Amino acid sequence: MSSVLPDLVGFAVAAIAATLYLWGVRRVRRWPLRDTAAFLLLGVGSLVAVSAIAPARFPAYAVEVMALLLVVPFLMALGHPLQLALGALPPRGAERLRTALANPVARLFSQPIVGPLMLAVLPFGIFFTALLPASLTHPVVLALLRLVLLAAGIIVLVPLWESQTLETRIPYALALLVAFIELLADALPGIIIRLDTHVLAAGQFVTAHPLRDQQLGGDLLWGMGEVIDLPFLVLLLVQWVRSDARDARAADEALDARRASTTGPATAEAVWERPWWETDASVFGDRAPSFGEHPKE
Repeated sequence: MSSVLPDLVGFAVAAIAATLYLWGVRRVRRWPLRDTAAFLLLGVGSLVAVSAIAPARFPAYAVEVMALLLVVPFLMALGHPLQLALGALPPRGAERLRTALANPVARLFSQPIVGPLMLAVLPFGIFFTALLPASLTHPVVLALLRLVLLAAGIIVLVPLWESQTLETRIPYALALLVAFIELLADALPGIIIRLDTHVLAAGQFVTAHPLRDQQLGGDLLWGMGEVIDLPFLVLLLVQWVRSDARDARAADEALDARRASTTGPATAEAVWERPWWETDASVFGDRAPSFGEHPKE
């Protein structure tokens, strides 16, 4: 029989996360209020709300799975917890955190190509294996499953949202393609559950209409999977725009520094930087204006 108790482990994780975040805010001091509000009110608040859900029925179980996997981590990422940690920790601790984030295994799962696929596969491993009845029968298994779902979402979404802080290079065009495929893949568990006439984990949920509840849970999985993926696509687009803006600023600064250091006659690099109409012989003939000189009328 499914547990009718709320997730006490989730409450503990929420309390620890809020405590550590507030400690970091106190250390950094000049930390944006909007990031603090986003992490505590949206991120930690959503974790508390989800932890209060008792998975006594299939729809509640389905909502909890999707929320822990996608909603709570996404809302926590809005508070930039990694950036806060790097600023609050002492130099040695910050360096250790950067080293851990640069670990090949951590980078693999935080890549936008591997991460979305992992998030799409996890629901299959829960609803269509023995893990579903085992999590409903054994509270320890359910608690561990909740932690794994939350950790998987955080590992994927937080580093992606904070790629600017971590100075990572992401193939955004390919990531968007994979995210679109994942958008379609997320609908499959809900569709299969909605159309299935065989009751999953029979006798484990507290309900008089198990098949009807299961179909409702499939509808929720289907709808939530599609709706939740939209912010993920927006996240990738925002990060792509930010990356292009950073590259443009870096290129402008490099060109300005090069021009400022040029004091003599035009060099090959300086000529290369000039507009084509100042160097093309078909415009000015053999007498092209030198670098810094305006063409004569």
